[in-house]
Amino acid sequence: MGAAEQLVALGRRYGPVRVTSVRRSYLSQARLYRSYVSGRSTYPAAPPGTSYHEYGRAFDLEADPRILSYLGQVWSAWGGTWGAKFGDPIHFQA
Repeated sequence: MGAAEQLVALGRRYGPVRVTSVRRSYLSQARLYRSYVSGRSTYPAAPPGTSYHEYGRAFDLEADPRILSYLGQVWSAWGGTWGAKFGDPIHFQA
């Protein structure tokens, strides 16, 4: 089991945790970025070509904010980057 899977399993001990996004294509990232820039999305999106999702090194989670905070602290302790530091608390990257 990889680190991301371990993190999700850990979070599920405390409540529902759902993986909402993992690997994205350039076109998918471009669509999300346009949606964010136009104000149709509250979640930040990196410009296409720069997202860790495009390289398979990021994932987004849906969970209670307290669970996300806990998982973010764990992920950071494991050496990952939690997106809350740049306004994206659902984002985790390696």
